[in-house]
Amino acid sequence: MGNVNAAPKTRFNNLLVERAYQYYLKGLNAVEIGTLLNISPRTIQRYARDNKFKELATPETLQNRAKELFRQGHSYREIASILRKSRTTVYYYLKDKGNR
Repeated sequence: MGNVNAAPKTRFNNLLVERAYQYYLKGLNAVEIGTLLNISPRTIQRYARDNKFKELATPETLQNRAKELFRQGHSYREIASILRKSRTTVYYYLKDKGNR
């Protein structure tokens, strides 16, 4: 039997890094992310470098993120907005593995 109170699975060990990455996926820059999280933009840049944000945001990773969002109940339009991709791109991300 699983632990009902278990924390949601995150990609990173640090919650601030996770939140910074989510903002990065939405297209925000280091200054904007730093302002939202109330930390230095230089710290955000270090997070991005050390945790390979750029490599993680490749199309394959975005496709997995789209699938995850779809499983969470988001519409194609909402996923497109979150990932900053067109609805057509989201459609193709989800079409590949029969997740529609």
